Amino acid sequence: MADESRIVLPDILSILPLRDTVLFPQAVLPLAVGRPASVRLVEEAIQGSRLIGVAAQRNPSIEEPRLADLYPVGTLAVIHKMLKQPDGTLRLVVQGLGRVRVDEILEEQPFLRARVAPLEDAEAPSGDLKTEALTRNAVALFQKIISLSPLLPDELAAVAANLSDPGRLTDVIAAALPTLTTAVKQELLETAEVKRRLQKLVTALAKEAEVLELGSKIQSEVQSEMSKSQREYYLREQMKAIQKE
Repeated sequence: MADESRIVLPDILSILPLRDTVLFPQAVLPLAVGRPASVRLVEEAIQGSRLIGVAAQRNPSIEEPRLADLYPVGTLAVIHKMLKQPDGTLRLVVQGLGRVRVDEILEEQPFLRARVAPLEDAEAPSGDLKTEALTRNAVALFQKIISLSPLLPDELAAVAANLSDPGRLTDVIAAALPTLTTAVKQELLETAEVKRRLQKLVTALAKEAEVLELGSKIQSEVQSEMSKSQREYYLREQMKAIQKE
């Protein structure tokens, strides 16, 4: 894992546009890169510092996005691995290092280069009770979602429970949930005030937990109805056999 404290954010970054994907600080993410401009960007970055900026597109169908087509807040990332495919596309493993604000596009060809600035977390005052309550709610809801979802490993619950930093906690949970929409993840990425970010996360988690609970209830009812139908079928068959005798 990269040591964020030792990495200096450049004033100018090459910007890799992402379709329907949001990278959070410290999260590790596999990416597929296929657009010629993006392939060239990555190949040049690999020869240098391996640092790039990534930003989600507002509309994933746009092939050559400009500044207006990107969300204003993205992530400073380091490329850990790159594998070139036979068809010329790339497979990457990147790690988010910190939030960045994309201020100005300086070059559009051969790929996007932009002037950026760091977006630091605005922490709540030490001992803030609402922040503590929101943190506990976020952990509890996340653990509930993990228990209801077959897609999430149980180990994530312990990871969340052991995080003491609320800002870090929100990023870990948001990055771990594949069911959160890109719009919701982007909103969490853009929210620098940690208490507000926690509030938004808790709202999203409560909705997700409710959906999973309802789905579990529906599944139980369907199974119960099937069992009832099977019992009734066997009883009817038994009655037929008795009547035949």
